Amino acid sequence: MDFDTIRNHYGILIVLSTFISRIIFNGFCWSYGTVIAQLKKQHLNISDTELSLIGSIGQSFGGLLAPLILFLARRYGYQLTFICSLLTCVISLFISSLIHNLHWLLITYSLPYGFANAAIFILGTLICGHYYPVNQHIKHISIMCIISTGFPIGYHIMSAWVFSSIEKNEWQVMKRHLAFIELIATCILGPIFTMKYSSDIPLEYQRPSITVTQNNNNRKSRFSLPIIVWLIGIFTTMSAVNNFLLHLESYLKYLGFPSARADLWFRLHGLFDALFRLSIPLLIHLYPINIIYLFPTCVFTGFIFLLLAFGLLYTSINALAILPIVLFSFTSAVTTSLQYTVSNQLFDKDETEQGYIYHVIITSLGLILGPIIGGLFLDLTGNYKSIMLISLMFLLISFISFSLTILLSNKKEETHQSEQN
Repeated sequence: MDFDTIRNHYGILIVLSTFISRIIFNGFCWSYGTVIAQLKKQHLNISDTELSLIGSIGQSFGGLLAPLILFLARRYGYQLTFICSLLTCVISLFISSLIHNLHWLLITYSLPYGFANAAIFILGTLICGHYYPVNQHIKHISIMCIISTGFPIGYHIMSAWVFSSIEKNEWQVMKRHLAFIELIATCILGPIFTMKYSSDIPLEYQRPSITVTQNNNNRKSRFSLPIIVWLIGIFTTMSAVNNFLLHLESYLKYLGFPSARADLWFRLHGLFDALFRLSIPLLIHLYPINIIYLFPTCVFTGFIFLLLAFGLLYTSINALAILPIVLFSFTSAVTTSLQYTVSNQLFDKDETEQGYIYHVIITSLGLILGPIIGGLFLDLTGNYKSIMLISLMFLLISFISFSLTILLSNKKEETHQSEQN
């Protein structure tokens, strides 16, 4: 059996291990709201702000340290960094299950699990990018969309498991059970997660001779005007999405919707998110398009769907608002699934990983700051309409940013071609 055959078959194992790790490890931190709801019932003395901080840091904090994660992967290898991240999650769950003072959850759970959680999904994307490079266009996009589906599927599976486990036992016991499950997963997934059969040479083993001039040129390309404008679009898109999703259930309850229906709508949004991620490769196969154009498209459609939902919620046929709400998930599906792929277009070919890291940082900032900005306006106005209006404003900025980036990039390419001629 030749090397290409081995690589192709082993790549499937890499995708599978990445997908499973996102369901179990990443899925838990995104379903931590179920744990927080239980903590609110048992400990009335802890504030909602602190509980929200515990949950949000566990979800998004690690993304801000993405450059450190990339450095560790290049220095010590993808496999060792991945295994250490998995073990960090296990240890964090076990230690945080032993504490009695909930104020210690920030240190024992949020910070370590948040960092390791980010490392797991970043390393998964990077290693899949090596086994299935961007030049394998449809196959690469299919793989990126498949592994990104681990997030919404993981949320549904883990939130149901956490809720069932807490109903039978205390939350501390649930964490110990999950720590044991994650330990078994670590023993299985860790040895599989290797660059050994990749045709790409990992950057940690490359020793290129780079001059100061080349470094300066790379630095200029990283922080050029189109890149900055593009990243503003990523920030505002993720701010709009998370601001809407984080306040969706409370918004629906405020409008008089039953709790069961509000929860159902939220879950349907997540289900359609997963379906849209899986449908992106088919869409590109049927209608070949440069993927960079999908970003302004998904933002524009998101703006329309959110506007429709906003209007329908205040009518006698408000039950129909579920349709634009679930269709709004197309925005998050595109924006989060194709960040690695679009980095290959926006940055130099040898800067794809660095470009993806910038996307992760900006995405994390949007996930954290979006709901905070929306919450501030909610506190100031006392009206949930401000949540919708803030998200619509963010989406409008995103559309302008993405469109402007494409115009600037096209103009730059035309200038370059005219100079060559």
